[in-house]
Amino acid sequence: MRVGANPAKTQALLDVYGLHRIIVPVYIPHLDGYFQHAVEVLNLCLESLRVTASKKAAVTVVFNGCAPAVIEEIKPGLDWVDQIALNRHNRGKIDAVISAARGSFEPLITITDCDMLFRDGWIEAVEELFQIFPECGYVCPFPSPAGAWHCTSATVIGALAGAELSYEKVVDDRDLDRFAQSIGRPDLFKPEHRDAQWIVRRKNSVACVGAGHYACTIRREILAGMPDEPSLAALDGHADMRWLDLTPDRLGFWRLSTPRAWVNHMGNIPEEWMREELAALIEKGVSETSRERGIPAAERRWTGTIPIAIREKIARLIQILGMRAALPTRRRKLLLKRYESG
Repeated sequence: MRVGANPAKTQALLDVYGLHRIIVPVYIPHLDGYFQHAVEVLNLCLESLRVTASKKAAVTVVFNGCAPAVIEEIKPGLDWVDQIALNRHNRGKIDAVISAARGSFEPLITITDCDMLFRDGWIEAVEELFQIFPECGYVCPFPSPAGAWHCTSATVIGALAGAELSYEKVVDDRDLDRFAQSIGRPDLFKPEHRDAQWIVRRKNSVACVGAGHYACTIRREILAGMPDEPSLAALDGHADMRWLDLTPDRLGFWRLSTPRAWVNHMGNIPEEWMREELAALIEKGVSETSRERGIPAAERRWTGTIPIAIREKIARLIQILGMRAALPTRRRKLLLKRYESG
C-alpha cells in the first residue's frame, strides 16, 4: 500500500555528471605475508587521491574480495568517496574495473592500482593531454619509454604524418630510477630509453609515446571497443593487454603519457619517503585549482581506417628506420639486430 506521493517525482533535475571518474580496485584478502602492510599502502594511495583529486573527480573504490577486517578499517575514512562497491568474491582487476567503468557517465575514466601515490597536479597534466591531442584515447601520468612501441601504431603513424614525432631527451632519469627500483627491476630502463624518448610535440606541449596500465586514463568511448565477455582472470597481464592496451590502438586512438612522473609506484612495503610526500600534500591542503571543464570531442584520424595488422607493420618499419637515424653508432648494430629479429 502507498500513502502519498514519492517526493522524488517532483524533484528538479539532478546535478550533471562531471568530467572525470577515478576507479580504484582493492584486493586485500588477508593481512599476512605479501599483504602485511597493504592497508597502510592503500591509505597512502587513497589519501593522495583525496588531497589531489577529490574536488575535481568522482572516485569509485571497489572492494574486490577483501577481508571483512580490511573493509571495516578502511570504509569509515571514505566519506569523501562518491561510490563504494563491494564484491564479496574476488572478480579480478579487469572485471572489477570495467564493470564499474561501464556504469559511469564521465567522459574520462582513470583506472589505477591501489599502490600508487599521486602528486598534486596529476589530474590537470592528464586532462591537458586530452585537450592538446583530441585523437588521444589513453593517457598515463608516468612516462613509459620502454613501451613506446607497444600498441601505439595509430600514434606513431599519425604523429609522423603530422611531422610531430621526434626522439628527444625529456624524461628525468630520477623518475625512471624510482619506478624501476619500486618494482624490484633496477635494470628495467636501458640506455636507449634514458638517452632520449619518442615524443610528440604540439602547441608547445610534449607527450611521450606509449603508456603503462598501472594508472591510466581513457576516454569513455574506449569501453565500446572492449570485449563483452568477462576476463575471469584474477591478475593477469594478458587481460590488461586485451582490455586496456589493445583496444585504444585497434580503435585508432593515440596512446600517450606525461613526460614527468605525476604518480609513484609504492609496491607492498611502505617507505618513509611515501609518508613524507603524503604529509607535504596534506599540509598543502586539498587541491581546488580551477581547470577547463570538458575536453574536445574524440577525433579518430585517417590512421584509424588502416587495418590494425597493416598499421602494426608500418609502425614496425618506422621503429627500425627511426632507430637507424636516431641512435648512436656504438649501439645501433646491436639494437637493430634485436628489433629486426623481434
